[in-house]
Amino acid sequence: MTTKQHLKTVLFLVALAFGISNASLAQDMANSKKDKNKFKNSISFCPAALAFGIYSVNYEYLLNKKHGLVARFDYEAIPKTYTNTNIKSNGKAFIVNYRYHFSEQMKSFFVGAYGRYRIYNGTGVIEGNNTTENENFSFDMPDWTAGINAGKKWVWNSGFNITLSFGYGFSNESWNASSNITSVDNAIKDFRKAYDFIDPFYGEFSIGYSF
Repeated sequence: MTTKQHLKTVLFLVALAFGISNASLAQDMANSKKDKNKFKNSISFCPAALAFGIYSVNYEYLLNKKHGLVARFDYEAIPKTYTNTNIKSNGKAFIVNYRYHFSEQMKSFFVGAYGRYRIYNGTGVIEGNNTTENENFSFDMPDWTAGINAGKKWVWNSGFNITLSFGYGFSNESWNASSNITSVDNAIKDFRKAYDFIDPFYGEFSIGYSF
């Protein structure tokens, strides 16, 4: 997926989130007498990420009226179409995210900081020719990222919620391969360059339930 396609997806998700929130505003105002501060827990998942083969779930706990702590797990099922070596790979990420809620409740704009550990595991084959045999290889690619983010969480009185958040940071990345020959190293570099989601970007468009 190109950068332009990423931007189009982000803009669409932003418009969708604001559309849903505005459409539900009247109902939320009608039930305004209910206690909106009762929500301290939230479980959410990201439906849009499924289109990219990413499965993402997160849990937020409101420590007090303004401070929230989020734990998130991502699993990435990556297609074998990024290099001519048909690399079969997947990624797993664990993210811890601190949020400062401006409105002293979950329904609020927020800013925060996040730390992420992510690792990609893969296998591939360098096809041989008349004089060389196929070279099977495997690799892992761990990275650590720390950054800041900002966003908003909409929470309705029913407990239904939508979260939209974006962030960016700095990452430290490396990889280890079962073979150190140049062709294997180049294949992993090609995979790293072609797969757009290997970067310090943080994004969330999730729906879920608060309680």
